[in-house]
Amino acid sequence: MTDEEEIARREEDVRLQIVHARQALQNIEQRKREARRAYQREWYAKNRDQQLEYQRQYRQAAREKDPEKFAEQRRGRAQRWRDRHKEQENAKIREKYHADPEPIRARRREYYAEHAEQLRAQRRAHYRAHKDKELAAQAAWRDREKTRRQIGLPPRRLHVTPSIERRASLASAEAFFTRTRTQAELDRALEEIATPPELIAAWKRDCLRARATHHLSQQHQELARLQLELGKRLAQQRPPRTEDARMDDIAQGINERLRTHPRRPQPQRDTAAPHPLATNQTNPMGMNR
Repeated sequence: MTDEEEIARREEDVRLQIVHARQALQNIEQRKREARRAYQREWYAKNRDQQLEYQRQYRQAAREKDPEKFAEQRRGRAQRWRDRHKEQENAKIREKYHADPEPIRARRREYYAEHAEQLRAQRRAHYRAHKDKELAAQAAWRDREKTRRQIGLPPRRLHVTPSIERRASLASAEAFFTRTRTQAELDRALEEIATPPELIAAWKRDCLRARATHHLSQQHQELARLQLELGKRLAQQRPPRTEDARMDDIAQGINERLRTHPRRPQPQRDTAAPHPLATNQTNPMGMNR
């Protein structure tokens, strides 16, 4: 195992120890919270009447001290509760309406009949306050309907479906989707949604090509890792240089930097030629000078 692998292994061990320690602390805190909740529930069950009486007295004192502040806080608590349980309350209202919508519709008709003039005044005031927005919405609707007519689509019209027709549609849909299908119908449905063989063959070729590409990339990575490891091993096996050789290299580098004139090449002499002193008979030294 190399030094890098040993360091990575130690870092991974430390990380796992940190994760385990944090998980142990979280488990301890969770057990403390659960024990505290159990104790509180048990205490409240034993002292429920006493606690309710204390809450009534506290609310009565707060109401007498500052009625307006108490009412505002009560409205705020109710609003926060509605915000937290908005989806559940809306679901209850929808279920109640779908179970028996006629009473709610009757109340709406009565309210509209009693407050017709007031509602018309509110709509006129809203239109005057948001006239530009209303005109833009009308222009967008006209453009959309014009485009639908140009491409051959029918005009978009929304209408209220009677409850009898809606129940009949729901019953027919329930009967259609819950009916037991025959084997012939199932086979025909599977044939309609079956994938063509040429698409399956193309998918298999793409999968084989992707696997081959991934395998080749893995081989390249493994080869690079092995070459790096081999280079490190070879570098470790090389004999260390001697101190004299190292000093010679340093001196040669210094000489090369300090040399101002390039080194002249030495002429190559023929080893078979006679020595030049042997051919020179004139001696410039001594009595002959």
